Amino acid sequence: MHHCIIGIEYIITQSINIFNTGISFFASTAIIVAMTSPKTIVVFGSAGRVGSLVTTYLLEQGYNVVAFVHRHHNLPDHPNITIMQGDIYAKKDVDKALANADAVISTLSSWGTARKDVLHTAMQHIVPAMKIHGIDRIISLTGAEARATNDKLGIIHRFAHFGISIIGKKVLQDGELHIAELERSNLNWLVVRSPIMRSGASHSYKLDNHRPHPWALINRESVARAMVDQITKSNDNGALFIH
Repeated sequence: MHHCIIGIEYIITQSINIFNTGISFFASTAIIVAMTSPKTIVVFGSAGRVGSLVTTYLLEQGYNVVAFVHRHHNLPDHPNITIMQGDIYAKKDVDKALANADAVISTLSSWGTARKDVLHTAMQHIVPAMKIHGIDRIISLTGAEARATNDKLGIIHRFAHFGISIIGKKVLQDGELHIAELERSNLNWLVVRSPIMRSGASHSYKLDNHRPHPWALINRESVARAMVDQITKSNDNGALFIH
């Protein structure tokens, strides 16, 4: 009887060990899969000149991309891209786009639009949807003259801001309101504030708190590259300038 009890105890112990080993194996497998699975990035404004570059760079780096487009696009045919046609003014469209996302990039712009409130409206819809779906990281784009809280303003920039407000007051306000929306969002956010963009081969850039001169230029490719890089650089937060 004594030997029988010992035998039963041994069988039970071994069964428990095998069970625990199985749990550890599946847990480790799940962690490995989570670490190796490509992240899904939603790109708002993906059909634009910067947005299409951002989309291309994301695909080159192995990300899955949900490209949010309003109408027409010339985006590449790629197995890792999902084209989602929608309206930034429609909450349900934004919510649908973010359903399985890990991060968000917005290259939206109000220039050339009728209402001139695209960025602010977008953040009013994107921020709540991100919180619902548990998404924390967002990188957005606006002009260098858009002001943020605690900006230090020199005389040159005060004049530049005044000049831009004459040419495109609503567009400037839209950029600033969208920054304010992110400032109070409690998300892990970054706004890239860019000077006038041009096309060029260079991808080099620098992000800092120093506002560029009103006559500064930067390659569109550099801006797109910076935005993609910032997905994983979560320590870069706030409204930064790109040079």
